[in-house]
Amino acid sequence: MKLQWMAVLVATLACAPALAGGDPAAGKEKSAVCAACHGADGNSPTPMFPKLAGQHEDYLVRALTDYKLKNRKNEIMAGQVEPLSSQDIADLAAFFASQKGLVVKK
Repeated sequence: MKLQWMAVLVATLACAPALAGGDPAAGKEKSAVCAACHGADGNSPTPMFPKLAGQHEDYLVRALTDYKLKNRKNEIMAGQVEPLSSQDIADLAAFFASQKGLVVKK
């Protein structure tokens, strides 16, 4: 029984940073290299690169994590995410999610 509780405790602590979400201010500081392709605020100036501004935070975390795990294939992105920690990813996602994205016309 104690072993099960320990496993739950360890799993909870391991997930705590992801559950806490990212820090948009820290993400802004970390986003300088992203700006070259995606724009300073995530509104890419060219259709060649995706707009990140206003995307759902959990989507951005998943996408960056998938590039890091090589579940998504893109040589440029693979090189960019390689040095990122899970906290870096959470912070970047929080920053770009907090930016004003495209307005959807109805």
